[in-house]
Amino acid sequence: MKRMGLIASGIAAVAGAALAIAPAAGSTSTPLTIVYDTTSTTHQLVFPRGGHGLSPIRGALRQDPGLGGMFAPGNNAPYRVAKVSGATLYRMSVSQMAATLERSITRGKYGAQAHLVTVDELMETFGDQGTAGIRFSDAMRILASQQSPWGGTWASRVEVFVAPGIVSSIAIGRGPQHNLAPNGRRQYRSWAGVMPGIALAGGVHLEMYHGSGAPLTAFSASLWRRSPGAFLDLLSRYGGSASKVHLVFTSTTVPAGAPRGWGDAMEASWSLARSTAAGRTLLANGPDAYRLGRRASEWLREFNRSFPG
Repeated sequence: MKRMGLIASGIAAVAGAALAIAPAAGSTSTPLTIVYDTTSTTHQLVFPRGGHGLSPIRGALRQDPGLGGMFAPGNNAPYRVAKVSGATLYRMSVSQMAATLERSITRGKYGAQAHLVTVDELMETFGDQGTAGIRFSDAMRILASQQSPWGGTWASRVEVFVAPGIVSSIAIGRGPQHNLAPNGRRQYRSWAGVMPGIALAGGVHLEMYHGSGAPLTAFSASLWRRSPGAFLDLLSRYGGSASKVHLVFTSTTVPAGAPRGWGDAMEASWSLARSTAAGRTLLANGPDAYRLGRRASEWLREFNRSFPG
């Protein structure tokens, strides 16, 4: 397929008329887990001292750059997911975004050949009208207009990591667009520009922690309970599918407000994810692992509780 042909025809379609927002491509029965971690930690997840380890058979892929991939026998390139920085996309035009994502799906910078690409990550700067969020949605419409050689549309091969600031803003905001204060006045950013593009992605990954400090600060119990349902509510308004949304776990503090007796920080976080119907839905899609550090065995323990096979 000629890349310039795809981009040129897509730009014409977007310019001529707004494309209808379609749901993301249907999911497979195997959950997807994206591991974004060091070689040492990934090795621990694949070869634990006891119990089942991660593997591509269990739906685990590794985001590049990652020496050794998923440590499966033979060539691991098919189990490695390419990555494009959200900050890089932010500076691009619509056609540049589409071309960059398509190129990375075909083959990643470091040789990844899962034919998937993550956007790591979409930040709050993609919010509000007249911003990069609209350009991103237009680029995703272009990618959704044609099928990829590996199944689904090109857009369905894109996995979007959503920054904590967006997740928490949607959880707190009220109204149809989740951007209103309790008094009904607009208080938070609107995600109307970027949400159509997110809805077209093959996967959406919610970062459930605050991005500062060491260890990172966990979402509070309240945010854990509110975020999955709030995000799904907004995503559904743009045709997005709940089957494509995942929760990203990392090494954090104990969530503030977690009930006593819910165990260590990792167990408390997973328990909070399991405490709502929306959270359980997202867990069933496959949880992600980001820089687990010394919490790797705890994350794997919780993973095996949810996926004992």
